Amino acid sequence: MRTHNRRRRAATTVEAAVVLPLTFFLFLATWVGAMGIFRYQEVSVLAREGARYASTHGYQYRKDSGLATGTTTDWTKDMKDNAITPKMVDLDPAKVTVTCAWPDVINQPGKPDNWPGSKVDVTVTYDWLPEMYLIGPIHLSSTSSMPITN
Repeated sequence: MRTHNRRRRAATTVEAAVVLPLTFFLFLATWVGAMGIFRYQEVSVLAREGARYASTHGYQYRKDSGLATGTTTDWTKDMKDNAITPKMVDLDPAKVTVTCAWPDVINQPGKPDNWPGSKVDVTVTYDWLPEMYLIGPIHLSSTSSMPITN
């Protein structure tokens, strides 16, 4: 008996036309997802490093170092310049936003408490436009809180 292969001659081509683009898309989506996870991890590390720096460079540190007490703007700029910017690996610095918050001094609203024992909240946000433009911009954000120790 003979087998008739004529009907299945183009089956491999049709299967490849369906499977290869799907496989290629899944590979790229996995790669872009991994880059997103890496960038989110970097944002969270930067928030943690910023909070760590801010918690050890409070009022008492500035006083002991002979620095001016400063304002929240000075403290945020100092923390961003010394703790966050040097540790950026793969983020675009123009898309990184850093915000810091200190609670108000008791009975003195509007005056931030940068004394030991208080706490600092550091939030780092990054607007990430994924590679290959598969989806629109994604807003990555991470917040870290630490007590001020110095």
